[in-house]
Amino acid sequence: MPDINIRRVKKSDTDFILNLLPSLADPELPHWRDPDVMLDIDQRILKSEIHDGSEDNAIFIAEDVETKQQLGFIFLEIGTDYYHREPHGHIADIIVSPDARGRGIGKMLMAKAEEWTKDCGYKLLTLNVFDDNKKARKLYKSLGFSPDLTKYGKILE
Repeated sequence: MPDINIRRVKKSDTDFILNLLPSLADPELPHWRDPDVMLDIDQRILKSEIHDGSEDNAIFIAEDVETKQQLGFIFLEIGTDYYHREPHGHIADIIVSPDARGRGIGKMLMAKAEEWTKDCGYKLLTLNVFDDNKKARKLYKSLGFSPDLTKYGKILE
């Protein structure tokens, strides 16, 4: 396996990240979720984070050390626990490029998320995942994550 580096995002990574975003809609989405709206919102948020940045958030890129090929990214935010009102690390997005899947890149990015969260002084790392995204849920469980709350939705006519 090639040597992989996890580094902070650069402005030159913008197109790579934006081109990966449509895969967020790969798993079956709830019928009320519009993938085009999701894509538009994610694009705007990530472009802003890459170009303007925020002290509270971080984006990391996984890349092949030798070829400099970008392999995936993770977008981290600071969340606040609803019940305890304590800040924590939160994974907003994590995507591994299709040609790099199955090589442990997701696990490396998740390890970086844990490191970042600890460096921020937090003890909790959270993420959201669509219920039908069984592959991602299996990965998260293998990394020690467990379900917390399950969000249900109903469109009212």
